[in-house]
Amino acid sequence: MDGAPRRSRGIVRAIVAGVILVGIPALVIATGSAQPPAAPRSIVGRVFGFLGNQQFALLFLVVTGGQLLGRLQWRGIGLGTTGATLILALETSVWALAGEGIRFEIATFASTVFFNFFMFAIGMKVGPQFVSGMRRNGGKFIAIAVLIPGLSFLLTWLLHGWFHFAPGQAPGILSGANTATPGLGAAQTAYLTDPTGKPEDLQVVLGNLSTSFAFSYAITMVLFVVLMKLLPRLFRRDASAEARQYLEVTVGAGAPLPGEAEAFLVGTEPVATRAYAVEGVEFAGHALGELRAALPLVAVERVSRAGRLIPVTDGATLQPGDAVALYATVPRLIEVAPRVGHEVDAPALRETARQTVDLVLDGRMEGRKLIELATGIGHGVYLSAVFRAGEAVPFGPEMVVERGDVLRVSASRERIERLEQEAGTVVRPSFATDVVTLGIGLALGALLGAITVPLGPVKITLGPSVGLLLVGIALSAVRTRRPQLGGPFPEPARKLLEDLGLCVFVAVLGLTSGAGVLQTLLGGGVVKIIVAALIVGLGPPLVAWVVGLYLLKMNSALLLGAVAGGSASAAGLNAGQEASGSTVPAIAYPVAFAIGNVLLTLLSYLAAIFF
Repeated sequence: MDGAPRRSRGIVRAIVAGVILVGIPALVIATGSAQPPAAPRSIVGRVFGFLGNQQFALLFLVVTGGQLLGRLQWRGIGLGTTGATLILALETSVWALAGEGIRFEIATFASTVFFNFFMFAIGMKVGPQFVSGMRRNGGKFIAIAVLIPGLSFLLTWLLHGWFHFAPGQAPGILSGANTATPGLGAAQTAYLTDPTGKPEDLQVVLGNLSTSFAFSYAITMVLFVVLMKLLPRLFRRDASAEARQYLEVTVGAGAPLPGEAEAFLVGTEPVATRAYAVEGVEFAGHALGELRAALPLVAVERVSRAGRLIPVTDGATLQPGDAVALYATVPRLIEVAPRVGHEVDAPALRETARQTVDLVLDGRMEGRKLIELATGIGHGVYLSAVFRAGEAVPFGPEMVVERGDVLRVSASRERIERLEQEAGTVVRPSFATDVVTLGIGLALGALLGAITVPLGPVKITLGPSVGLLLVGIALSAVRTRRPQLGGPFPEPARKLLEDLGLCVFVAVLGLTSGAGVLQTLLGGGVVKIIVAALIVGLGPPLVAWVVGLYLLKMNSALLLGAVAGGSASAAGLNAGQEASGSTVPAIAYPVAFAIGNVLLTLLSYLAAIFF
C-alpha cells in the first residue's frame, strides 16, 4: 500500500541530490560571465548582502541546511551531514559571488576553533581503545599511512607528464586532493624561497597553486566522504558488526571502561527491591546485624513498623508484622522470599533512589576479598564490574582487591556516601562539564601542535588539530585508570563539540572557497584539474582499502579510520564513523594521520620543486 509514497520520496530525494551535485557548474554557466557584477542586482543579492554582514546568522543557516540535506538518502545512500554542509556552503558562496558580486568573508579563527573542538572531542572518545589498537595493529596503520601519500605523489607525477599542468597546479592538486593544508604551505614555501622568473610570474604560480588546491580540496572532500560510506557496501563488509566485534575482543563485551562516555549507562541490572511481610522465624526476632552475616548478598533497605519507618541499624530487631524492603539479585530474592513471608504492595517502602558510580579504592581496602566487602561496607551494594590498570577483569567472591582498583557499583545514596567515607573516591555521573579540564586540554593540545621540527628546508609540525587529538587520547586513556582525574566530562557535552565543531569548520571552508572555485571554473583547464583531483584523491584510498582488506586482513572499521588518516581527511573520519556506527575508525586515524600528513607535506614540497 505504501509503495507509491516510498517511490515518490525516492524520486524527490534523487532530484534534491542531483540539484546539489550539479548546482555549482549550473550556477556558473547561468551567469555567463567571467566577471561577477559589481553590485547586487536582485532581491536575492540584497539578501546575500545582508547575510554577508551577519556572519553568525549566515554560518548557522548553512549548518542547519546541511544537517537537513544530510538526512536525505536515495537507495540507502546519502552525503551525510558533513558532505551536504560543504556542498551547500560552496553553492551559496559561488551563487553569491558569480550571480551577485558578493564575497563572503568569515574569520579563519572561527574555523580553527571549531575544528580543534572536533579533534579534541574525538580524542576524548577513543583514548581507551587507541592504546590496545596500537598494540594490535600499529604496523598496519603505518603501512596504510605510507601507501596513500606515496601513491598520490606517483599519480601526480604521471598526470603532470600527461596533462602538462601549469606551474603551481601539480602541488596544489596533490595537497588539495588529499585535503592536506600543510602541504599547501610547504609548496608555497618552496616557490617563495627559490623564485624563478619575474615577480609577476611568481604571483601567477602562487595563484595556480591556491586555486588548484581549493578546487581539488572541495571536489575530493565531498566525494571522499561518499566513498568512505560506500566502501563497506561495495565490498560486502558489515563495518558496524566488525566494529562491535573489535570492541568485544579488545575491551570486552561487558561494562564500558571508567572515564568512557557510556560508563554510567548501565541499562537494566539483574537486581531488584521487593517488599515482604515479616512472618518466618528466620527473620522475626532477629537483629539486622545477624541477618547481614547470614545473608551477606541480601540487603535490608528499609523497615516499616505500624506504618512508620524505623532506623536500619545492626541492632534493630525485626518483629512479626513488620514490612521489609529487600535488595538483591532476582534469583536470590526468589530463594529467600518463602523464608521471610508473603510479598506486599508497598511502593513507598520499596522505592529507593539508587546511583551507579565508580569507586576508586584507596589503601584501606587493599588485600581484602570481595566477599569481605560484601559483608561489611559493601553490604547492599551491587557490583557490576571491576577494572584494574584500565582494563576490565573477571571477578568473584574470592578476588583480592588492590589499591587503585575501580569498582562499578549501584546502591542507595546512603550506602554510596558510606563507601566514599570508608573505602575510597567516588566518581558520580554528572551533567556538568569541568571547564578547567577542557581548557587545559585544549591549551596543551595547541602547544603540542605548535612544536616545529626542521627537516632540511621544510619545517614539520603536527599542527594544533593533531596535537589536540593526541592530548584528548592521552587524557581519556589516563582517566580509565584514574576516573577521578579531571572532573566530569559527560557524553552529551563531548558529542556537541564533535558534531558542531566539524559542521562549522566545513561551513566556513565552503563559504570562503567560492572565489577559488569560481576562478578555476571560469579560467579554463578545469577538466584537467577535476580529472586529476579525482584520480589523485580517490585512487590511492581505494587501493589502500583493497590492500588493507585482503593483504593485511584488517578489520573494516579500523581500515576506514586508517584510510581517512592516510588521506588527512577529518571529514572522511566522520564518514567512517557514520558508516560503522561507532568511533572505532578513530582508533586508527591518529597514527595514520600523523604519518600521512608529514609525508604529504614533504611530497608537496618536492612536487613544487620538480613539477
